[in-house]
Amino acid sequence: MNSKYLPTIMMTGTTGFLGQYVLRDFLLRGRRVVAVLRPPLADALPRLTRMLEQIGIDLAPFVESGQFVPVEGSLPDRLPEPDWGPTEAVLHCAASLQLFSNGNGEPITTNLEGAAALIEWAQAHNIKEFFGVSTAYTCGWNRGVIAEDFHWPRPDFQTDYERSKWQAEILMRDWAEQSGGKLTLFRPSFLVGDSETGYTCQFAGFYQLARLIGVLKQHYSDPGNGKLTHIPLRIPGRPESPQNIVPIDFVARIIDEVIHEPRFHGRIYHLTNPEPPTNDMMKRFYEHYFGLYGGYFADFDEVVGHCTPAESLLWEQFHLLTPRTVHNPLFDCANTREVMAARRIEFPTLDLDRLTKLLDYATACDWGRQTKATPQNI
Repeated sequence: MNSKYLPTIMMTGTTGFLGQYVLRDFLLRGRRVVAVLRPPLADALPRLTRMLEQIGIDLAPFVESGQFVPVEGSLPDRLPEPDWGPTEAVLHCAASLQLFSNGNGEPITTNLEGAAALIEWAQAHNIKEFFGVSTAYTCGWNRGVIAEDFHWPRPDFQTDYERSKWQAEILMRDWAEQSGGKLTLFRPSFLVGDSETGYTCQFAGFYQLARLIGVLKQHYSDPGNGKLTHIPLRIPGRPESPQNIVPIDFVARIIDEVIHEPRFHGRIYHLTNPEPPTNDMMKRFYEHYFGLYGGYFADFDEVVGHCTPAESLLWEQFHLLTPRTVHNPLFDCANTREVMAARRIEFPTLDLDRLTKLLDYATACDWGRQTKATPQNI
C-alpha cells in the first residue's frame, strides 16, 4: 500500500522521552507519522535515529518507505505546510519540563504558546482530531480523588509548568467546543524508565531524589561501619501518601491504543499508577538500595528552612522535590482502566525488582552523563 494512503498523524515532541516511545509504537502498528523536528533537519534526523536505536527501532526503513516523514518546524513560530498529503489528526507531545519561569520564556513559550500555534494550524488545515499530552498535575493543589475532567475554576498551582499545561488544556477545550473538533487529552503522572529494560533518557523527579540520596550516602558513609549507614534524617511528608510514578512504556502503549481506536476518542485519560507505592514503601526501597537508614517522616514546616547539614543535601532545593513527598493526590483512572480491560493490558507493578532495575540503569550511565548500552543488551 502506498504510504501516502496510510492513516497519517502529525506529531510534535518525537525527540522527547515520551515522544520516542509513542513514535516507536505508532511505527510498529503501521501508522504514518509526520514529525515536526527543529531545524536543521540534517542534524535533527540523525539525533532522533540514535534515540530510537536505544529502544530497538531502526528508523531508516520507515523513512525510505515514506511511513515516517520528518519535516522542519518549531513551536510556536514555525510550522510546516502539509505537502505530505492528507492529515487525519495532530498529536501534541512537545513540552517544556522547566518547572519555574526564569526569564527564558519557558515553560510558557512551548507549553502554552506552542499549543495555541498548533491549534491555529489545525484550524487552518481543517483538522478535526486533536490529541494533547498534558500532565496529571493540572489539578493543582486539589484534594480528594481527581476526576478525568477539566479542572474549573482554576486551581492553585505549585509550579509554572503545571499552570502552563492547565492553560493549554483550556485552549484545547475551547477549540473543540468552538470548532466542533474532537479533543483527547492524556495526563501522565511522573514518568520513570522502561518497566522491562530500565531504560531512560530523562533523569528528573524519581531519579533526582535517588541521585541525591546516593550523594548523601557517599558523603556520610564510613568504611569502618560496613555497607550500612545511619543518619537521623527528617523527610517532609506523610508515610501513607502515594508516590504516583508510572513507567514510560505503559504510558506510550495506552496513548497508542487510544489513538488507534476511535471509540476511545474525546476523553481525558489519567495515565497514572493504579496502585502507587507509598512514601513509606519508597523510603524502604531507598534504604534497601543505598544501605542508608535513619530517615523518618515529619511535617513540612518542621523541616524546610530548619535543615540539618545532612538534610540540606536533599531539601535545600525542596521546591523541586515537593511532588515526591508532599503533594500526593489520588487520580481517578476509569477511562484508562477501560482501555486496559479492552486491550488486556496489565499495569507493570513497580515492585522491588522493577524499581531496582530502574536505578541500576540510571547508576550504570551515571545519571545520564554516560551512554548506556541499548536495552536489548541489558
